[in-house]
Amino acid sequence: MLRVLNGQLVKIALAQEHDKVLRRGELERPAARFNRKGQDALYLSPDELSARVAIGQYVTPETSERVLLTFDLSDCRLCDLRHPDAAELYELARQPWIAPLEAGATPPSWSAADEIRKAGFDGLIDPSRRRPGLWHVTLFRWNEGDGPKVRSIGSPKPIRLTCDFS
Repeated sequence: MLRVLNGQLVKIALAQEHDKVLRRGELERPAARFNRKGQDALYLSPDELSARVAIGQYVTPETSERVLLTFDLSDCRLCDLRHPDAAELYELARQPWIAPLEAGATPPSWSAADEIRKAGFDGLIDPSRRRPGLWHVTLFRWNEGDGPKVRSIGSPKPIRLTCDFS
């Protein structure tokens, strides 16, 4: 279930927020699949296509102008949800998260993330639900103590997204 990851990953971000991506402790960080509002989480993908698929359902005409950011990662200890031993965690992680949140419940994916954090992993590898074969990384900690190091590489690359890219 453990996978140590080193190398380059990417993220698609709003152009005006590209400098905030690596910040930790942001109280206004929005809730997402694996984090509560204000909880640290860094969502990354191995390539541009995977990143487009990851955010496609959240893109609107008003938010389609984005930038592609590239990062170098070292020594990320991840729980690989693709591994057969992670089947129970993946079952929680793959459940819809927005509807339970809107209903005032705790999304099952937050419970999976809590378990992964408690087990001491730096984050997780999540297989794409929208495009089988693709995957994404979520880091819960970075650039602190003995945790994984993440540094920006190059300049933001402007890109345009279409709504609901799949």
